[in-house]
Amino acid sequence: MTGKRILIVGGGAGGLALASKLGRKLGLKEEAEITLIDKSPVHIWKPKLHEVAVGVIDQSVEGLLYRDHGLKNGYRFLRGEMLQCDPEAKTITLAGVSNDDGEQIIAERELPYDYLVIAIGGVANSFNTPGAKEHCIFLDSLDSANQFHHKLLDNLLLLDETSEKLSIGIVGAGATGVELAAELHHVLDSVKEYGYLNVDKHHLEIHLIEAAPKILPALPDKVSSRAQSVLDHIGVRLHIGVQVKEVTKQGFITQEDVLIPAGLKVWAAGVKGPDVLQQFDKLPVNNRNLIEVDACMRVKGHKDIYALGDCAFLVQDNGKPVPPRAQAASQMAETLYKNILNRLKGKAENPFVYRDYGSLVSLSRFSAVGNLMGNLRSGSLFIEGYVARMMYMSLYQRHLASLYGWFSALVYRLAQRLLKWHRPKLKLH
Repeated sequence: MTGKRILIVGGGAGGLALASKLGRKLGLKEEAEITLIDKSPVHIWKPKLHEVAVGVIDQSVEGLLYRDHGLKNGYRFLRGEMLQCDPEAKTITLAGVSNDDGEQIIAERELPYDYLVIAIGGVANSFNTPGAKEHCIFLDSLDSANQFHHKLLDNLLLLDETSEKLSIGIVGAGATGVELAAELHHVLDSVKEYGYLNVDKHHLEIHLIEAAPKILPALPDKVSSRAQSVLDHIGVRLHIGVQVKEVTKQGFITQEDVLIPAGLKVWAAGVKGPDVLQQFDKLPVNNRNLIEVDACMRVKGHKDIYALGDCAFLVQDNGKPVPPRAQAASQMAETLYKNILNRLKGKAENPFVYRDYGSLVSLSRFSAVGNLMGNLRSGSLFIEGYVARMMYMSLYQRHLASLYGWFSALVYRLAQRLLKWHRPKLKLH
């Protein structure tokens, strides 16, 4: 092997797992130079962003610091956002970095690569709905989750003083929207312990808006039906088969010109690639800002550039694209890890094969539902309650194992639990 420079842009589930495995395999032995780039210094598993948003988890406890993790796992971390890619020169351009006062502390710079992996994830798709960007929080990054959390705390403070209703609107009843709605009700049940004496769930009005004819539209009917039953029971107001045509300061205006009032607004519908990909004129980017890749995740027309996760558009043999899900990103990272090692050894790369192992949705302390898939004769197994909750938690443990290895992941998880044991149940700052 030679000391190749491997740049991985994006520290999400796929990018970080790939950097960790390549770092332990090659970086620690100085057989390759592994560099991970992300605009945030902290990693939070994306399916947990709704928990950060409501304060159920604290990023200072559950967050992973890229620099510390990179030191121990054989990769270098650089903070920045990729602005452009030049395949001919084999360089990428990173935006400058500014401090909290808006002063630039690192100028725009170029980095060379031998192999480039783009794993910058996806963002919520507003479908150009007027007012969405101005009035909604797009719950697709750690910054947006923290923004929602601070706004929620401000509203709770006001609610405690005035006892007026807090109305929250969520567009998109996929996993993020459904889990956020359930978690918000759990939080409102808990805040009295922390001095919010005039706040209870009767002061909370949650509107969950979905254009499809059911919530969790990508999941089987039984999972959707059971989740809807739980949300109905806890008092979430469901607007199913309703399209939003405009967002205003007062709330959401539907196609029927009905106003759904919401003081705090979240957009969690649809997935597209980040807008920055529109600038990548030398790469094949489609109208959803997704990078088109071949079966081995090589960007079409560029054998030394790969893309994985939510920003990649990979069509399977059945004609359907790989879905934008955490399990797909993790599987892609594993395949690409093996393929990069094969390339360095002069061996052939293997095509990516997506395996759907089912989906699990957490409904906070109220329940969990999902379906498991695999070597099942019936094709799918519906689960709920305690079993589903344990399976949901095991997904996070598998994610940690991809970052640390199984033994270290178990130790890390135990340390997390011990830290949370004597800390507040909710993050209230």
